[in-house]
Amino acid sequence: MGSIVVSIQRTKTPGFVNASGMMFKLLIGLMIAIPEASSRSYEEHEIKAAFLYSFAQFITWETRATTGQTAALTAALTAAQTAALTAAQTAALTYCAVHEGPVVNALKELIAAKQTAGETRRYTLLADLSNIRQCHILFLGADNNKSESLQLRPEESVLTVGDSQGFVANGGIIEFRRQGARVQVHINLATARAQRIQISSKLLKLATIYNAPDEAKIDD
Repeated sequence: MGSIVVSIQRTKTPGFVNASGMMFKLLIGLMIAIPEASSRSYEEHEIKAAFLYSFAQFITWETRATTGQTAALTAALTAAQTAALTAAQTAALTYCAVHEGPVVNALKELIAAKQTAGETRRYTLLADLSNIRQCHILFLGADNNKSESLQLRPEESVLTVGDSQGFVANGGIIEFRRQGARVQVHINLATARAQRIQISSKLLKLATIYNAPDEAKIDD
């Protein structure tokens, strides 16, 4: 199993980011949607924002399925049906945060830029987590200064993403980790399943899977 690793070092080729295969194409395609982004290298917060935006293409929210496509049926869907369901969900996707910082600001800029290409994704700033049910993806940055465990009900089915140390160990689903000049993606698959969220094997193969109590890469 590989891992998503994106370099945040500036390179000789303007606008170039080191990533693996499919995710490389997604990140570059999203980043050049930001005005003038193709003429420069990218900052760490912009890379994380591009990840946040692209994650939706690999997620199925089981409890948010349309009529006739319940969580019980999701596992039996064909690849084409799953792709259609994911596309329908991402067409009306809501990103949320409880604090705005560089990552969230870059995400908002990316959402605004993609609206011109027919995207209908939205962003909502929450006062607290009491209205989290409206969110598909919730980003909790390290600047939230929250270290307590994240406890959500399964029916809320929210993909939680954070960049604070130990985020996946404390109930989050996806954690960004800075290692030297690189950003890595770690996933708590058990928490995702508890939230009735399906993550595509394409994404899982590129990520590092958190395995409590120790962290390790899990090979299929």
